Amino acid sequence: MNNQKIQHFFHPPSGTISYVVSDSTTRDAIIIDPVADYDEEHGKISFESAQSIIEYVEQHHFHITAILETHIHADHLSGCFHLNKVFQAPIYISDRVREIYENWKDELGLSELYPFDSFLMEGECLTFGHSRLEVIETPGHTPSDLTFKIGDAIFVGDSLFYRGTGRADFPGGSALTMYQSLSKLYQLTDATAVYLCHNYPSQESELVYKTTIGEEKQNNPMMNIRTTQQDFVILRESRDHQLPKPKLLFPSLEYNLTADKPHH
Repeated sequence: MNNQKIQHFFHPPSGTISYVVSDSTTRDAIIIDPVADYDEEHGKISFESAQSIIEYVEQHHFHITAILETHIHADHLSGCFHLNKVFQAPIYISDRVREIYENWKDELGLSELYPFDSFLMEGECLTFGHSRLEVIETPGHTPSDLTFKIGDAIFVGDSLFYRGTGRADFPGGSALTMYQSLSKLYQLTDATAVYLCHNYPSQESELVYKTTIGEEKQNNPMMNIRTTQQDFVILRESRDHQLPKPKLLFPSLEYNLTADKPHH
């Protein structure tokens, strides 16, 4: 990671962490999991959170070559469509987003799936500057979850949390599949840096946005090197039964799948 710089951006209302990863030698950069702001009471979408990314990019004179989504988010609206217009940069997402759309199109009365610029699959590689990004499919939270590997760092979306994992109870989600995906990530070297998509600190100064594979293999109570498949499935499913639906589930899915203003 010698020629990359990773800058995180935290969105307190949803606990989401976005990233700009830049190649210091060429000033090419990518954006991962940007967030839009949503006033549910008034149905108003705004882009204060995305604006902080825009200002950072402009300040450093970066050229954005791609905007990447680790998955279709169900707890916040994505900033990818706004940043696509600002930077004229393509949006990349999992090919399996089509399954998410099929799962929800009738229930939510969705318009057509947004024509994303590129639908990614396992093992594909992207380049920006002298940097190389590898796509790893890590379904379980949803079928469309991807992990992005850049050098000795991975961006894990909602698969792996700091001392936890994502939930697996959405349509198409599976605790068994999540165990298999996390087992795949745990085969990476212990020193691999893990950049998280979510954390929920009581105050922003306590934010943990980064861990390592080795740390989680030893200390993650949900999924460590001693956790059996059966144990994980039982624990994950029992936890999920206790979780409420995300507050912005329906507006998030509608907007993130179609770019239409939510009407729910």
